[in-house]
Amino acid sequence: MSIANKLVLRFKGEIIEAYLLTNEETTIGRKANNTIEIDNLSVSSLHARVLQIGNKTILEDMGSTNGTLVNKKTVHKHILQDGDIIGIGKHSLVFVDANTKNISNEEVEDDMDKTMIISAKDREVMLSSRQKTGDSMPLAAVQIVMGSEAGKKFDLNASITSIGKGDICKIKVKGLTVGKQAAIITRRPNGYHIAYLEGFSKVKVNGKTVGSEPMTLKGGAIIELGDMKMEFFLKKY
Repeated sequence: MSIANKLVLRFKGEIIEAYLLTNEETTIGRKANNTIEIDNLSVSSLHARVLQIGNKTILEDMGSTNGTLVNKKTVHKHILQDGDIIGIGKHSLVFVDANTKNISNEEVEDDMDKTMIISAKDREVMLSSRQKTGDSMPLAAVQIVMGSEAGKKFDLNASITSIGKGDICKIKVKGLTVGKQAAIITRRPNGYHIAYLEGFSKVKVNGKTVGSEPMTLKGGAIIELGDMKMEFFLKKY
């Protein structure tokens, strides 16, 4: 069993709670439907999120009003390293890469028990609220129009869809220059977005190269990576 990474929430030097990063997406914000709720006016409703993609843990600011810091520097997207201190409003979150520590899951869970301040009932309400929010998110799909799997369709129902030649990728693309996790398509309440992660081959949308900053996808967009092309479209109900 792999050991889960975690974020330790602190305020004025005091530990408030520790959160195991067991899901592919962890949201941080002022609203109760976030995974990590920080009830402070300096924190945006949906301030930031943490994505776990393969062996990478990525922090992404979600257009917050006051910004997100890592080690006192403003970031828009950042691959977290063990010990990084995330600044959100007056609070901080310390990233702990458990795989670099000589600890077990049981020790991590015990540490969480010592710092837990939110009741199980409150957590159920938070999770329920988040699920309801997710139900209103748009649904889309992509269809391969060029490549070895031309004609194949992939529904984009998950919050993250990985593209590349790695085993964890839902959409596989062959090629020596294609990264194992070349790109991701993320699903948010305001639509779908694509971002480049790694590899020599760059991702293009309608002929425009995509960088590490997410690009919004619109119906009919043509996504290119290596020798593959696919069309993005919104699903009809």
